[in-house]
This record gives sequence, C-alpha cells and structure tokens, in this order.
Amino acid sequence: MRSMRLSTVPILLLLAIVAASTLALADPIQGMYTSTDLGGQLLTGRAATWRSGINSGFPHVLHAQSWDGAALGAQWEISCPISSSMTVQDNRVGGVGTIVYTSTFNGGTFAFFAGGWPWGDGTGTLGAMTVITTVQYVLIGGVSTPVAAVVNGNTSGTFANGCTLVFAIGNGVGAGETTSLNPAITKPAGYPTFLDGTCGPAPAGQQYGSWGSVITITMQIDCAVPNEDLSWSGVKAAYR
Repeated sequence: MRSMRLSTVPILLLLAIVAASTLALADPIQGMYTSTDLGGQLLTGRAATWRSGINSGFPHVLHAQSWDGAALGAQWEISCPISSSMTVQDNRVGGVGTIVYTSTFNGGTFAFFAGGWPWGDGTGTLGAMTVITTVQYVLIGGVSTPVAAVVNGNTSGTFANGCTLVFAIGNGVGAGETTSLNPAITKPAGYPTFLDGTCGPAPAGQQYGSWGSVITITMQIDCAVPNEDLSWSGVKAAYR
C-alpha cells in the first residue's frame, strides 16, 4: 500500500506541471476588449518616448507598459516602435491655443502576458503606429506656455500564430518631458524605461524624452477561421 502511494506521487506531480503549463500558455482570443476606465479588464498604462536630445531630436522610441498602480508590465507591453519624422501644426493665436504634433512610428513588438485574461495571451510584431499629441498653450506672464497635453494613437500588429491586433488609445495624458529650460526635470520612477534607437535602455547621459499615461484603450483581436467543408461529399469523406 505504501509503495502504491509513493508511485502515484510522480504521476500527480507531472499532471500538476502539465496543468500549470496549459494555464500559462493560451492563444489570443478573438474579440473586442476595453480598458478599466471604460469598464473592461485591460489595464491602463504608462508610456515613455525617448529622443536623442534634451528638447528634440530623432529617432523617437516608444515604450509603453500596463500599470496596476504598483507595477509596470504585469499585463501588457509595447516595445520599441520608432519614429524618424514629425509634422507640426501650430494653431495658436496670440500665443493661446494648441500645437498638434503627428508622428508615425514603425516596427516594434507587443506582448500580452499570461494571467487568465479573456483575450488570452501572446506576442507579436507591430506595423505602423500613428500618434497625435495636442498641446494646449496659454499666456502666463505674457509668455505662451504649455499647460496640458492629450495623446491619441493607434497601431496594428500580428501575433505569432497569425491572429491580428488593433490597439487604439483614445485619451492619453502627457505628464512631463525633459527641457533645457529646466535640466533638473527627469523622468520619475514608475514610468517605462527609455529605450534608444537600438531598442536597448538609453545611456545614463541620454535620458531625454517625454512620459505620460495611456488610458481609454480599445483592443480588437481577429483570428481567421478555416473554411469548413459543408458539402455532402465532404461529410461522407470524413466518416470513411
């Protein structure tokens, strides 16, 4: 009796390992999903966009991660889309109004981590990404001064298994950026690492760029369904 109990231990252990690995790996699941501020389960996030100079300079490299209030990247991550150009539209009148910055990013990767989420999990590559930043200016002491920034963006990509992704940000909020007007301003803790043009962490002497929150997210996953043979000949062939 004792030997029988001992012999079942490795089997039970193996079954537990297989079950855990099955739970840890799940294909992406087709559907539309929204962030928590829209009533969904997708965590909102934080982003940091690196640039080569304290005020400006290309390339710009994006790094965005989910944020649960304590930890970055527990649920999802977008890493290393790169932009080498930007268009600027200045709508200010007498120093009051908006400046709109439009950037197209290309490449990079995305990851959705295991956790029993309704969309499953998986990794993949990104295509083009459009990011539109609208900065509001007012006069302070007679000087046109930025006081708020709103970010909208969208991107698409392909999972490793062929499913496709659309990821749209409806209302990102700028929180800060480096500037030669005040070199003491640096990216605070709790925001993603600045990634440089090599997609690695930017050097300590080049911690330049902007950072903010990623909110109001809508995500769509589509997975192709193979055509089913519904003909009578096909049905008969299946049972031969």
